[in-house]
This record gives sequence, C-alpha cells and structure tokens, in this order.
Amino acid sequence: MSLLQISISASVFILTVIFLRSLLIHKLPKMTFMFLWGVALIQLLVPVSVQSQFSIFTAVEHLSRMFTVAKLIPTPESSTFINGTTVIMPPITEHVTAPIMPLKTASQISPIVWVWLVGFTLCALFLIIPHLRYRKIYKMAVPIRNDFIRKWQHSNLLWRDVQIRQLDNISTPLTYGIFRPVVLLPKNLDYDEEKQLALILTHEFTHIKRFDTLKKWILATSVCVHWFNPFVWIMYIFANRDIELFCDETVIRKFGENMKPTYARALVRLEEKKIGLSPMISSFSKNSTEERIISIMKTKRITITTTLLAIGLVVCVVVIFATSALDKTESASGVDNPNSEPIAEIVPALYQGATTTDLMPHDLTFNKKYDVPKLIDSLMASKYRAVYMDNEIYLRVMMDNTIQISKDNGAVWKKYDTDEIDAKDFAKWLLINDPIPGYSMKEVQSRLANGAEVKHLVFENVKEMYFIIDRNGVQIELVQPEKISSVLIDGQRMMITSAISAEMLKSFYDLLVSNNILSETHAKQDYSERIKYLEKNLPNFIVTK
Repeated sequence: MSLLQISISASVFILTVIFLRSLLIHKLPKMTFMFLWGVALIQLLVPVSVQSQFSIFTAVEHLSRMFTVAKLIPTPESSTFINGTTVIMPPITEHVTAPIMPLKTASQISPIVWVWLVGFTLCALFLIIPHLRYRKIYKMAVPIRNDFIRKWQHSNLLWRDVQIRQLDNISTPLTYGIFRPVVLLPKNLDYDEEKQLALILTHEFTHIKRFDTLKKWILATSVCVHWFNPFVWIMYIFANRDIELFCDETVIRKFGENMKPTYARALVRLEEKKIGLSPMISSFSKNSTEERIISIMKTKRITITTTLLAIGLVVCVVVIFATSALDKTESASGVDNPNSEPIAEIVPALYQGATTTDLMPHDLTFNKKYDVPKLIDSLMASKYRAVYMDNEIYLRVMMDNTIQISKDNGAVWKKYDTDEIDAKDFAKWLLINDPIPGYSMKEVQSRLANGAEVKHLVFENVKEMYFIIDRNGVQIELVQPEKISSVLIDGQRMMITSAISAEMLKSFYDLLVSNNILSETHAKQDYSERIKYLEKNLPNFIVTK
C-alpha cells in the first residue's frame, strides 16, 4: 500500500474512534480509547495490513462489484491483415525494441516525494524546536527540599530514577524525559497542602509508569509522516487528551471517589496559562480542563458488564475498521480433499477477447465475485502465486515472488533472476504495445498506478515475460516471437495462447497436481470442465485430441 492509501485507510478508523469517543468517553474505561488510538498508530506507522472478510473495505469492494460493469480501455488497433483464411500478425517483439518507450529503472525522485519530504521536515521542526527551547528552561530547575515529597517518593519508588525539581517559569506541574524522567513543580504551589500534593505526584508518576512521554513522541511521529492528513492532526489532539483522562481516572480509583472534589479543585487552581508548552511533555493540566473535570466527576467503579462491553466494542471496531479487504472474495474449499463434495460447475460469465483465431491469444477474464474459477482459488490457497507452462518450460512464481523454471517437465527447478522495471514506464508501453489483447487493461493500469512491482525476464529464444506483482496477486504478460502454445494461471485470470492440444492442457493440470495446487480428483474435474467450455464457446479455438 502507498502512504496515501495507508493514510486514507487509517482515517476511516480514526473517524470511527472519534465518533465513539463523543458518545462513550464518560461511560467506558479510558483504557478503551487508549487501546484504539494505539491501533490507529499501528495503522499509520506499520506498513502491514491484516485482511478480514468482516472488514468494511471488503463490504465496499463487494458493493462496488455489484454496481460496476467492467470496461476496457481502448488500445491502438493492431496491424493485422488477412491472407486467404489466415490472420497474420506482425512480430510482437518489434515493439519491445522500439525506442518509443525505453524500459529503465527510474532513478529520479518524484516531485510528490519532494513535497512530502518538505512537509515532513517542516512539521518535525514545528514540533521539535519548541521542545528543545523549553528543555533549556527546564534545566534551570532546582531540587526541592520538602519532607513530605521526600517521604512520598521513597514510598513510591520506580525502576527508573525520577527527579522531582522546582521551577519558577511554569505555572502547572509537568513531566518530561523518557528514560531519566523529571517531574517539575511550580514554585508558587502550596506545598503545605499535602492531599493536593499527593494527587499531583501520583498523577505525574502515573505518566512515568506508562511511558506517556514516549507515546507523545510516537503520536508526533505519526503527525509528521501524515502531515497532509487533517484527521491525523485531530487524532493527535484527542489522543493527548485521553492520555490525561486515563491518568486522572487512575488517580481517582487509587484515592477513592470521595477525593473527586479535591482533585477537581486542584485542576481549577492549577489551570495552566496559555504559554504553548512543548508537545513532548506530560502536563498535569495541559488539556481541556472542563472535559477533565467532567470526566473526574463521572468516574465510576468498573463493573464486569462495562469491561465486557469495552472488550466487545474494541474487537468489533478493530476487525471492521482496522483491517483491509480480502485479496479474493471466496476462499478455496475442498481443494485437497478428494472425498469432498464436488463443487457446482462454474461457467465464466465474461469473455473479454479479441478475434478468436488459432493464432491469437485467448485471455479468459472472470468476474471475481461470482465466477472465479476453482483453479484460481486453488492457486491462491497454495504455496505458489502463479504457474505457467508451454512446450519448452514449466514456470512458477513463489510466495516470495522469486521465479523458478524447469526445463525437464518439473524434475529439476532453477531460480531465475529478473530485472526491475519502472511501473510507470511499463504502463505507458503496455498501452501502446499491448502484447496480449483481451484482458482488462483498466485493472492492470490501476494496479501499476497503485504501486505494483514489475519484473522482467528474457529467455534464450527471445521470449520475454513481465510479472506484475502486488498484494492482489501476480499477472504474467508474455511476449514471444512465435505463437508457442502455452497456458498460465495467476491471481487474476486463466489465459491460453495459440492452439493447444488436449494432451498439453492435461500436462498443465499434471503440473498443478505435482505442485500440490490441486488434488488429482479436482484436477480431472476442472480439466474436463475447461475442455467442454473451450469446445462449446470458442468455435475457432482449436482443441486437438
């Protein structure tokens, strides 16, 4: 996924959390929203997505397929001509060597990347410079000599050494530092009021125990990376507020509900002046005082019902809004079990092909929702991503996208190195020199635009293959000087080029069986259905027996 896709996907989750927060912030434990903000941060900063059939994005894809009709992007007409009853096509490799669009690995940085880098830098400076400026001020703090504070700290030791110091330049308590934390107390604080002092120290030590300063750094990092997304900035504000609310809740539960008025009065007295404190510190009353006071007064005992409700809400929200759509709509079933009930016959509802002659490629593109062939489902559930065969080689694409080839009918496999091709250049070249007429150009162009990787492999006989690879699967584009009979299956389609015999098609299914993609029973059934379909629907497609 690109950075923009990650940001958009996370925005849906952030908006959901904000909506739930507005309804339930004073009804559920504050830990609930801290956990949800943590999931949002993982979405924004970790480029790994978890797929789920219950994801809202799966539902969106389902609806879009229901109301979208597949369309082909028109491509330039090929210069075929008829000689008697035979269609003669110019060698496709003529276009490959044409100097119109050289396929080279891109070395220049995109202008969009430069814009992002500038925004990232400015945002980072905006957050770091005030922090460094205030750190200089904080270093002027002096140790506090107070018997109550000394005794309290001695009875509340942490595994990290915590300093408690006093500073003239602040009007509210705050904590800074991650591994060597420092609690700063204002000089004008009433040090004789021990109850208030105990509440303040407990609050600040709770921040230290939970590494809240580190959390704020991570939040700031997400803002810098996704500076262009206003919803991430909103998340930053609310997450910082919830850090304080969670801390307040902990203090109330420790001291008891009868301390609510005292704690609320302490907040009012210590309401900070608008001096623009650094976002990298944990302040006693940095966030909205009104919201915190309301939260303190509404804090209640956590019951089993409330806990179960919070857990259920978190699970549902994460599964629905924090996961991505499945790569395929239907999962394979009964693939490797010969005793399973036969799957109902699936006949392709869509045939997108050019003139059907024995010299042109026959590309069968299927509707993913209703007509995905059992064979493609089986492939997606196997340990290979794509399989190809012709009368010269067997080829398979592994799960790590490496290419393996066998030239002795699968007895020995050898790994082949590929060249990296710039996806944008390949997309332009493909529009002009479409080597395989008939597949959905719109889908391929969309995959290339959304960050698909393109690998290139040249064989000894000038035959070439391009592999379009992304999380949706592998699509093989074949360019060859002659129309060698071949069959391939990938995550998008099944394609047969040139005339092919029933014997060769059977060999292809044997390849699938030997690679544990299909069971022998399933292979025989699917092979029989494929032969029937080709004979019935493609009268000009030669199937020799």
